Amino acid sequence: MFYRIPPNRVSHERLGDEVIIINLEKGAYYSGSGSAADLWTLLAAGASLDQLIDLLSRQYGLSAPEIRGDVERCIQSLIAADIIEPAGDGLSSAILVLPEAAERRWQAPGFDEYTDMWDLIKLDPIHDVDETGWPHAAPTAKL
Repeated sequence: MFYRIPPNRVSHERLGDEVIIINLEKGAYYSGSGSAADLWTLLAAGASLDQLIDLLSRQYGLSAPEIRGDVERCIQSLIAADIIEPAGDGLSSAILVLPEAAERRWQAPGFDEYTDMWDLIKLDPIHDVDETGWPHAAPTAKL
């Protein structure tokens, strides 16, 4: 099974050992590090579920059955958060590599969700700000 990151509603960036994901439609953003950042990096590169499990198990020195449940639960939570969607089966020609890490210890991958910045995310920085500039909303801005 492959998964797709909808580019029209999801923005993401890996910064060192952390990944930040923004659902632009819902205004939620997500943060994950360690195994979560590695899982996301592989998803974004086009890895299938089996490729994810295989590469993560090798990188973390565990067997595929040991991590399969953790990976599947994380993927289901990303689908529920509407930041990835199933893309069917097929063949991948993606080159799958992870950034170098000083140490990798397996922890079930998970992402923290934040919704406290939705008003700022949806604020138009050109038209909806007062004279002091972003992030100060103009009195008539609809939040």
